Amino acid sequence: MKRITLGALDYGLAFGVDRALRELVEQGRLSALGAMVATDLWPREFRPLQETAQKVGKRALFGVTIAFSGDRVVPVSARMQETYGDRMFTREQLQRRAWLRLLPDELLFEEAQAQLARYSVLMKRQPDFVAVREGMLARTSLARLVFKAIERADFAVPPLVISPVRSGLKTLRLARLAAAHGLKMLGKADPLPETDDPEELHRLLHNHFDGMKELSFVAAIPGHADDRLRRDEPRRKVAIRECQYEVLASDRFFHTLEKKDVFLN
Repeated sequence: MKRITLGALDYGLAFGVDRALRELVEQGRLSALGAMVATDLWPREFRPLQETAQKVGKRALFGVTIAFSGDRVVPVSARMQETYGDRMFTREQLQRRAWLRLLPDELLFEEAQAQLARYSVLMKRQPDFVAVREGMLARTSLARLVFKAIERADFAVPPLVISPVRSGLKTLRLARLAAAHGLKMLGKADPLPETDDPEELHRLLHNHFDGMKELSFVAAIPGHADDRLRRDEPRRKVAIRECQYEVLASDRFFHTLEKKDVFLN
């Protein structure tokens, strides 16, 4: 039997997404859920997530997705707010600054600390894992800041860190860097196929988990469409979210896992 971690990393994005993720985790259709605490919905949406975590217990992992970039998130730390106001970097801006070695290291370190603390305080539990939005952990300079922030948080049990890359030398370098801070990486596998056709997704999933390493993290983006989601995301992405929810919630999905001898860890 192969164990994989099937999870979503965008809790806090929209009410429809959050509701869908809670349902799937409680039904055992997702085994990991990462919360973005830098969204405007997080102060309202953490309580339902608390209840879900209490219901599920150790049957799923609950973690935090640190956001340094992207839309629909705002800085959490006071210094980031004072310096950059209510906007985060774009992914391209952050990539360019990292390449030119012009990252505001102290501000980003404090922002990572603030987001970790915000999750822990409101959820009343430490994160089981840490991810970074938009794959930015692949930048070594940012990875050092995140690993240092996790280490400084002094969690009783060090959280896992989800790898932003699937294979190659970058994976090995990040794993060694994480180990230097007492952390372990959770390997990344191909995310769920992005299609808006449920029948096609069922067919693709039949072989999707073949060849994956044990405990690999497989990202999913299920959700229910709501007004916010329709306003903020392209129509096709909303359709992909609804398709993934429909398939993951189905009995047929469980039958596929059983047939392929895959267990959601």
